[in-house]
Amino acid sequence: MEFLEWLASEGGVCTVQAARNVVSKGELQAMSGSQIWTPLRGWVALIGLQNEVTRALRAGGVATCVTAFAKHELWLPHGPQKLHVRIRRNTHSVRAAGTRANDSVVAHATPSRLDESRPRFGIDAPIAALANAAHCISETELMAAADTALAKELVALEDLAELVQLLPSRRTRGLAWATGTAGSGSESEFAAMLRRCRIAFRQQASPVEGEFVDFLIGRSLVVEIDSVAWHASPEQLAKDRRRDAELTRRGYVVVRFTYEQVLFQPEYVREVVLDLVRRGVHRRAPWS
Repeated sequence: MEFLEWLASEGGVCTVQAARNVVSKGELQAMSGSQIWTPLRGWVALIGLQNEVTRALRAGGVATCVTAFAKHELWLPHGPQKLHVRIRRNTHSVRAAGTRANDSVVAHATPSRLDESRPRFGIDAPIAALANAAHCISETELMAAADTALAKELVALEDLAELVQLLPSRRTRGLAWATGTAGSGSESEFAAMLRRCRIAFRQQASPVEGEFVDFLIGRSLVVEIDSVAWHASPEQLAKDRRRDAELTRRGYVVVRFTYEQVLFQPEYVREVVLDLVRRGVHRRAPWS
């Protein structure tokens, strides 16, 4: 029973090798078919468990890319997602071939210069998931996921820098842009837009002592990105408006965009920012 409790605490799936560190081979065999089952050779799972990890194993690989992002609570591209499965490069089984041909599954092969060892619990670690996502999702989405991983301290900047050196350059800009200073995926999306427009900015700047803003462009243009999670409560709304008033009083121009505008109306957001920059609003000296 201790093994089953341990397995449940780890998500219900593990390699046989990991299981053998907790329970004997004989005990493992005795539980087979009644308390545990085999989704893929070399793996065990709790009876009745059917989730993205067991689906990935039954497809011949492990969960990676955005499927792993969800498990690690990283930024996810908007909308429904397919199952993303990493299959070892030298695997040529009928099951793997079927997965690669299945339109409802995205099959990944780890880039040749990277390690492709299997994770003990069937889910790629954040850095491995980011490596596999580099050729699958947009550079902005990749940056947002990497920013989230940095903010959660699941990866370090050194990890991303090393990954950038190992991957083809056409796949790495989103990783290179990540700083971990973005407070949300929508902030990452906005930062990526500014970089593409070659607009210099600072994130989490403090133009007023004790107060931080999402973006400071030039000397005086403040941009805040509002999400429902962080800006919808009456208390937060009151705090935001008080800060806006204080910044305006000191000569800053404050612009707010919603999560929905950044993600679904990026042309509008870009045009507003570019228009303000063209007019030199960001160059005005704040009042002392």
